[in-house]
Amino acid sequence: MKITIVNVTGRMSSDGSRLISALLKRAHHRVTNIFLARPEPIEYQLEELKLLDPILNDTDLLMLAVYSSYVLRAVQVTQHARKFFPELKVIWGGPHCISVPEMALQHADGVCFSEGDEVVVELVNKIEAGIDYLDTPSMGFRQNGKKIINPVRPPFKDLDSLPFYDYGLENQFLLDRELLPMTNDIIKERMTGYHYNIPIFFFATSRGCPHHCSYCNNCRYLTMFGKIPPRFLSVQRVLDELAAARKRFDFVNFIGFGDDDFFMRPLNQLEEFSVKYKAQIGLPFGAALSANTYDKKKLEVLLDAGLVGIQLGIQTGSQRVLDEVYDRKVSINKTQKVIAELSQYQASRYLDLLVDFIVDNPYETREDIIQTYRYLLQLPSGIKINIFFLAFFPGTPIYDRALADGLIEPFDENSFRFFTRTHLRYQKNYETFLVLFLRKLRNKKNRLGKISFFFLGILGSRAVRGPASLVPKPIYSLLSRLVQ
Repeated sequence: MKITIVNVTGRMSSDGSRLISALLKRAHHRVTNIFLARPEPIEYQLEELKLLDPILNDTDLLMLAVYSSYVLRAVQVTQHARKFFPELKVIWGGPHCISVPEMALQHADGVCFSEGDEVVVELVNKIEAGIDYLDTPSMGFRQNGKKIINPVRPPFKDLDSLPFYDYGLENQFLLDRELLPMTNDIIKERMTGYHYNIPIFFFATSRGCPHHCSYCNNCRYLTMFGKIPPRFLSVQRVLDELAAARKRFDFVNFIGFGDDDFFMRPLNQLEEFSVKYKAQIGLPFGAALSANTYDKKKLEVLLDAGLVGIQLGIQTGSQRVLDEVYDRKVSINKTQKVIAELSQYQASRYLDLLVDFIVDNPYETREDIIQTYRYLLQLPSGIKINIFFLAFFPGTPIYDRALADGLIEPFDENSFRFFTRTHLRYQKNYETFLVLFLRKLRNKKNRLGKISFFFLGILGSRAVRGPASLVPKPIYSLLSRLVQ
C-alpha cells in the first residue's frame, strides 16, 4: 500500500512518525514522509500545499502526526486533501489525538488515540485487504456522520522488538515554501538549536513519566491504562540504535535523551549503560530528571559516561500551586536540595544545569509568583533558566478547569490559537515582570555580585511591590516583552 505520512510538528529529530514509518516499511508498505519542519509561520499557503499534489495523487492513505500546537497545519493539509483528492482516506495520530480523539474526528476519517505500534500496521493491512477495519482497537472513526471510539489496546511492552526510527533519505521531503528532497544538510540544519546551538540527536529510551501533571497529556495515558510502570528499551538496544544514527549522521556530536525522566532506570541498568556507552558511542549527552528520582550514585555513574547537561522541571516556587493547580507531587524543599547538590558538579565535572519554570498561570496569586522570583534569586550561580508560558492543551485537567471557569473558550481547530506562546495573557503584573527580568539577567550573566543580589532583593520586597502594583497592566506587558 502507498502511504504518505505528514509530520506537522516543526521538528526534524526523533519523533513518533519516524517510528510509524519504520513499522509500515517493515510490513512491506511503501511510505513517503513529508516534514513541515519550520517553527513559523505556522500557517502554510495554498501554493505550498499544492506542491504536495503529485505525491498525494499517488497515495492510497494519508496519515498525519499531530501535536495541538501545530494542529492548524494538520487541518490545512486535511482540508487540501479533501478538496483535491476526495477519495483519499485521512488518518490522524499523535498527542493531539491521544488527548482529544473526538475533536480530531471533526477532520480525519480515523484517529489513533493511543500507542500505534501494533494498531497502525493492523489498520493498514485491513484497509489493503479490503476487510472491515472499523473495530480496530485504539482507533476512532467517523462513519456516516457517526463517531466510533473503540476500546483501547493494552500498552505495548516489548520495545526492543520495534525497528529503528526511519531516518532514510529516500522518499522523504521538507515542505517549506518549496518541496525539497531530504538531505543530510537539511537534517543537520534543522537539528541545530537550543541550548548548545549544535546538531543534537534526540532519542527516547523509555515510555512513561513519574508525574501526572495537570498541564500534560500524560494524564490521558493514566486515564486509559491506570498506573503502569515505565517501560524501557534494553541498554544494548539503545546503543545499537544510537550507533546506527551516528553512522548515518556523522555531524551529530551530542545526544539528547528525550525520556521524561532518565533517572527512572534502576542503578544496575545505568551502570551497564555507562560502561557500554563510553565504549560504543562516546558522545557527550544531556538528560532530564526529577527531584523525586534523583540519586547521587546514578548521577555519578552518568557523569562518568559523558553526561554534561541536566534539565530539571521546577515549574513554580509555590508549593500551593504545585499541589493544588499542577497536581505535581514534588516538594519545593526537595528540589532546592537537589539543585544545591547538582550545582556542586558544575565546576568539578563541567555539568550544565537547566531548570524549567512556568509563568502566566491565571491560578497563581501575586504571592505565588513572588515565591518563584525568590526561588530564582536563590539559585546557585551558573544555572540556566527556562521560562515557559502556561498552555491549556485540550484533554488535560487544567484545560477542563480553565474552560469551566470561563478563562478560555472551547478549543476549535477552525478558530486556531497557538499554544506554545511567548507573551503574557493573564498575569500582566509587576511580579511576573520581575521573574522574566531575573531570568534574562541570570542567563546573560553567569554570576551576580552581592550588590546585584541586594538590589534584586529590594525589587521583590513589599515596600516596592505595593507602589508597583499601581502601574497599569499594559506597561508590564510591554516591559515583559522587552526583557524576554
